[in-house]
Amino acid sequence: MANNIPAPKSKRFPGRKPGTAQREEYLRIWDLVDDDSRKVMLFFARTVARDQGLVPLSTPLVMTDRVL
Repeated sequence: MANNIPAPKSKRFPGRKPGTAQREEYLRIWDLVDDDSRKVMLFFARTVARDQGLVPLSTPLVMTDRVL
C-alpha cells in the first residue's frame, strides 16, 4: 500500500550541483572515516534522497554490517 503515497515535491536549486572541489572534499572525508561512519553517511544520504523524492518512499533504510 506504500505505493499510493505521493512523493514529496522536489526542491531544485539552480546552480547548486556540486563541483569538483566538493567531490574531492567528499572523497577525502570518505577515505578518512571508518567503516561504521561510512554506514551512517550512507544511511543519512538515503534518508535525504527519500525526503527529496529521489527514491520511492517505500525504499527501506537499512543499516547493514557491510558496505559493498
